[in-house]
Amino acid sequence: MYYTLEITGTASESSIVSTADLKTFLRVDHSDEDTLIEALRSAAIEYVQNYCNLQLGDLPAVMYLDDFYGTWEIPIGPVASIVSITYNPTASTTSTLPTNQYYADLKRKPARITTVSPPSVYEYISNGVQVNMTLGYAEGEIPDGLLHAVKLLVAHYYENRNIVVVGTISSEVPNMIHSLLNPYRIISDR
Repeated sequence: MYYTLEITGTASESSIVSTADLKTFLRVDHSDEDTLIEALRSAAIEYVQNYCNLQLGDLPAVMYLDDFYGTWEIPIGPVASIVSITYNPTASTTSTLPTNQYYADLKRKPARITTVSPPSVYEYISNGVQVNMTLGYAEGEIPDGLLHAVKLLVAHYYENRNIVVVGTISSEVPNMIHSLLNPYRIISDR
């Protein structure tokens, strides 16, 4: 099964963790480095999202498939809702799959959709099935472990601005980060 996933909106990174919260965590009491801290926040959020296959904001997204596959997984999450499933029965028409023709298991990680007697999709078209969904954690519902991992990564990036630190005894922060993130990872078979 081949798919393409397109996130069609953007989340406000400040609604995930504010610059003020990060400055408190970093014990920074001036505004000279706010731009740097915000850039580090972006990098930390991106790392957490990529490592865990999840979104830290409530976003609209579309998953494109070439055909219906009986049951298929959505390899990123969490999936808050399936808005609609559309498909191309011909090269020039689009239809919506009725909600009684599919089941969405959104509690499962990764979420999955099972179709009941799926209709035919025009075989000479790519991305003939579009799953429109709401993806990610809503504001205020992001687990504390994920937020703390973002803060720790920002602190690590802030304190270690070079690739190599010479003359110190070091320990690897990512091990702690991974132990915080592993319970939230979404791992897909496909």
